[in-house]
Order: sequence, then structure tokens, then C-alpha cells
Amino acid sequence: MSLYQRLEQALAARERDGTLRELPLVSYSDNRIVLDAQSYLDLSSNDYLGVARDPKYIRTFLNTMLDTERSGSEFAGRFLMSGIRAGSTGSRLLTGNHSFFFYVEELIASLYNRDQPEAESSPVGAADLGTKASDLGERTSDFGTADLGAGAVRAAPSTGIEMSAAKDAEAAEPWVSLYLSSGFEANVGILSTLFGKHDLLLVDKLAHASIIDGMLKSEAKALRYRHNDMEHLAALLEAHAGSYENVCIVTESVFSMDGDQAKLSEMVALKQRYPNVLLYVDEAHSFGLFGDSGLGLCEEQGLLSSVDFLMCTLSKAIGSYGAFLLCKPVVKNYLVNFMRPLIYSTALPAVNISFSLYILGLLHSSSLQAKRLYLRKITAYLHSNLREIGLTPSHSQIQPLITGDNDKAALAYSAFKRAGMLAMPIRYPTVPKGQARLRLALSSCLLIDDIDRITRVIAHCRHLFV
Repeated sequence: MSLYQRLEQALAARERDGTLRELPLVSYSDNRIVLDAQSYLDLSSNDYLGVARDPKYIRTFLNTMLDTERSGSEFAGRFLMSGIRAGSTGSRLLTGNHSFFFYVEELIASLYNRDQPEAESSPVGAADLGTKASDLGERTSDFGTADLGAGAVRAAPSTGIEMSAAKDAEAAEPWVSLYLSSGFEANVGILSTLFGKHDLLLVDKLAHASIIDGMLKSEAKALRYRHNDMEHLAALLEAHAGSYENVCIVTESVFSMDGDQAKLSEMVALKQRYPNVLLYVDEAHSFGLFGDSGLGLCEEQGLLSSVDFLMCTLSKAIGSYGAFLLCKPVVKNYLVNFMRPLIYSTALPAVNISFSLYILGLLHSSSLQAKRLYLRKITAYLHSNLREIGLTPSHSQIQPLITGDNDKAALAYSAFKRAGMLAMPIRYPTVPKGQARLRLALSSCLLIDDIDRITRVIAHCRHLFV
């Protein structure tokens, strides 16, 4: 059988199973998504706070960067113009490590190292730029005023979990951040680079594909624990922790397909029983949304000091692109030297990094706080409606509607589409066989009336959902 025949057979099998994928061609008009020249309410994107689709953010970003008269210096304009190139020209280890990376990584670290004394600014680039990164967010037009210093973030409440003296010392070391090209690249590259044949990875059964790929590419032994089953995780730790140099528990904080939350406090408690156990948390769907400062679920639960590796993406609530890792300095230095996806990938363009820097500066602003609170309000309202219909709500802005059957998922998708709403079906292999679904992703762009419309469609299709 030729290569092309084999490919055609595989695609034909997908089509028979109702799992054939295609690339939809979409565009945006205000808060709506346009597909096949028809406008729909968007229930499928990860733009949870509406930043990516709101032209006011990019307009205010550009105005802030270019308005040298009100800023009192030529810094902003020169800083922006130096970053607007068609590409970054190379990997971060060659010519692509623009000064934007330095500023955004410093800002991210300062947001998390709230209890640490403020580090002295590096002189690299400072003389040329004439100011610090925090100046970028001082004027925000419609969106309030951003305070980019570590003092802008309130301390998280204590968890009451006691740590050993050794782990106390480790936790006291400030975090540094490493900006990466995507969440997928981050999970694959970090897990496969840090952990080797003397280590063990304990990974949630429903972890994201990028985590699974990182697990498979690593030379470490890998075991999967049943989804959110802490008894199973505890049993695996008890049986195997003593046989490996390092054991790393790997989880999402908010699971991308089910919208439920990891039992982070219980994981931390299990971790503290063993001197060689580490915790890796993917906050892709919680960063920007949870916690007083929007730093994620670990912040909201007061667990930041107990996490060893914290990965967050900037392509969802932040509305930009890329990802970052919070870790100890030795980890960052090691990844810079050994992480192949970082070393051999062209860096993101500096203008993209600068927009991330700008929105991160607004993270604690009153406008983004209001958006987070409003998203929680409409999420709670939908959850209440689902209970009345007899469906189980999730614990986040991600709400799955399980059909089980692929054909039922297609029928539910069509019903939403007829009602003017785009809720894309999710099928195997993205989710396990027999777990086909619609995945509703709520955003702060939705109105209360929209939630009522969603509820009516769900009630009408109730027979399709398990």
C-alpha cells in the first residue's frame, strides 16, 4: 500500500466515525464570530475576557506607545518602533532575544514574587530605553490605571500546610520566568527536558495533549492516575516514590475539556510527605481569571509557594500569544541550555511580546477585575440554570455538554447553529471514546440575555445530553 493510499484510508475511517477534522475559515465582527458568511454568538473561543477581539485594547496599546507628548519622553515611540518588524530574525539564543523579553519576564516574576524585596533592575538596555517596563501601563485610556510593580499584588492567604525546613528554604528563593512561544511548546519542551530515566512523572489521565506529548518524549517513567483521584495518586506515590530520584505530579488547574478543577490542596499535602516529590501545574485556562490579582487558581487557593513549576499561557484570557514558566533560576538556566524547542525555534516577534507586556500590566486594573467578576457572575447563572434542567455544571467558565455519541454531538452543534450560536463539537481523539460533547467556553462578552438563549437551546436539546 502506497503512502497516499494509507492516508486516504485513514481519512475515510475518520469520516465514517464522524471524527473527520476540517479547518473552519472564520473572522470576527465585534463580539461575534463569522463562519460561512453567517454571524454567530461565539461559544468556542478561549478569549475569556474579550481582550483579543476588542479593538480598544490594541488602539489604546498603540496610543500609549506612540504618545510621547503626554509620556514626557521619547521612550514609548522608540520602544515600539524598535519592535515592529515582520519577524524576530532568529531564535532567542541567536538574534531573537529582543529587550521586550527581558521586560516581560521581569514583570511576570515581580507579579508572583510579591513577598520578595524588589530586585535591582539590570542595566542591559536600560540606558538606551531610558525608563522601566512599568511605564508601559501607566496610561490605559478606557481601561483604568495599571500598577506593574510587585506591590500591586496582594498576598495570598496562607494554606496552613507546614513545610520541612529544607523546603522552606527552597520556597524562599524567588521565582524567575521564561517566556516561550506557546503553551504546547512549553509543556512538551519542559517535561521532556527536565525529567530523565531516573525520574517518575505522575500525570492526570485527562491532562492536555501537550502534557501527554511531553510525558511521551521524556525518558522518565510515566504513570497515569485516574482523573482527580487523589487516593489513586496517593497509592502511586506510596508504591513508587522511593524508587526514583525525583517524582513530579503533573496536572492542569482547570481542565480544558471538562472545566473542572484539580484538587490542588490535596496534591500539595501529598507532595509534602516526600522530599523528592515536585508539583507541575498548567494554568492555561485559569491564568487571568482566578485569584484576586488574576494570577490563577494556585493564587486563589494560596498555594503558589508550594508549586515547583507553574506554566501559564498568554493566548487565552490575556488575548495575546505565547506562554511562560515560573520556576527557580537553575531551572530556567538549564532549559535555556538544553530545551530543544526553545533553542531551535524562531522567537516570537517583539511587537507580540510588547502587547503581552501591556496587557499583563493591566491584569490588576479595575477594568480586568470587573471583567473577571462579570464572567464569574454569568458562569454561576448558567450553572444554576443547568441544575434546574438536570445537568451537572462544571467548576469554571468551561462547560461541557456530554453527548457521548458523535452523531448526537453533531445534532447538538446544528441546534446551536440554527439558534445563531457557534458551539463546536469535540470528539475522539481530543476526548476519550464515548465522551463526545459540545464545549461551551463562556466569555465576558456574553450578556445575561445570551445565557438565557443558551439555556433555552440546551433545554430544547436535553435528550441529547447525558
